[in-house]
Amino acid sequence: MEATAAPVVQKGSRFWKCVFAVVGIMTTLVIYGVLQEKIMRVPYGANKEYFKYSLFLVFCNRITTSAVSAVALLASKKALDPVAPVYKYCLISVSNILTTTCQYEALKYVSFPVQTLAKCAKMIPVMVWGTLIMQKRYRGPDYLLAFLVTVGCSFFILYPKQHLILVHTAEEGKTLPGAFP
Repeated sequence: MEATAAPVVQKGSRFWKCVFAVVGIMTTLVIYGVLQEKIMRVPYGANKEYFKYSLFLVFCNRITTSAVSAVALLASKKALDPVAPVYKYCLISVSNILTTTCQYEALKYVSFPVQTLAKCAKMIPVMVWGTLIMQKRYRGPDYLLAFLVTVGCSFFILYPKQHLILVHTAEEGKTLPGAFP
């Protein structure tokens, strides 16, 4: 009897760990998106100026991420030593910093939901690129799913309802719908 009870308890424990992880990640990403848009799209001060220094935000983001990662590694008693030589991380780091800076800059012109939905449209080009360059094979359902996601995002962006996607004007100072006055 004990042999069957242990796997059930372990299975339930794994389920709740997964739920906790998903809720934690989703909550963090929503808060991150709201803060990102608020910082970049809301005018500040008496002169109603917008935040100009996207690279500083990227720097703060990376410092915070590095600190949290180091604490997590130390708490789990894992080594902080890099797995690969440091120079091999360079290209990935530079491209990550550039794309994140561009993401912050883009928030000056489009809202965060529009930006996030536009990222969904890259599925088909990535799949084509993977097929041509990496000789990766995708099945029909993969292409169908990518196509449906792209079409859905395109409809959302091309035919928005006024209350879902706001066109930003300096007078409005609005960010996510209903999130901030």
